Amino acid sequence: MEVKCRRLEGKVAVVTASTQGIGLAIAERLGREGAAVVVSSRKKKNVDEAVEALRAKGITVVGAVCHVSIAEQRKNLIDTVVKNYGHIDIVVSNAAANPSLDGILDMKESVLDKLWDINVKASILLLQDAAPHLQKGSSVIIISSITGYNPESSLAMYGVTKTALFGLTKEHEFLWHSPLTGYVSHEVGNWILTGWECA
Repeated sequence: MEVKCRRLEGKVAVVTASTQGIGLAIAERLGREGAAVVVSSRKKKNVDEAVEALRAKGITVVGAVCHVSIAEQRKNLIDTVVKNYGHIDIVVSNAAANPSLDGILDMKESVLDKLWDINVKASILLLQDAAPHLQKGSSVIIISSITGYNPESSLAMYGVTKTALFGLTKEHEFLWHSPLTGYVSHEVGNWILTGWECA
């Protein structure tokens, strides 16, 4: 796919959980638009493979191992961005987990903790780490899901965490102290690759 408009020349983007699926599609699209990209994943092998694949497409990219619920790895991810590019223009919080299909009343506390740690807390903590390096006009994109509006029974608690992300983007302190906030749905992977038109 050829992208002719390259509207993000000179911009720097960091994307969590971005070595496959929607995260990788987002990283590729940002890179094709001219942004330098930092990809991340829990596994170094996945990071290395994604970096190699994106570089083969002419994208400026580096990678870092990052499990978003581990503070040291989140800090290292942001440090990697700043060390390589000096600042951050775009933060995409994409990481999420759904470790159980149990109903809410049957879900173990350890599973609830994992869902909140990865799906909600990690987005907030990542933005706290990134905030000192954002500048006027920077963008924050938090990936949510259609299940945040209408959770299915087998995805009920996952849906609740995605509803929380909708609330995060509307929270007044967050809005006023961040240069720009927003969300996109989990169901937009193909649109990200094919649906952006040059103005």
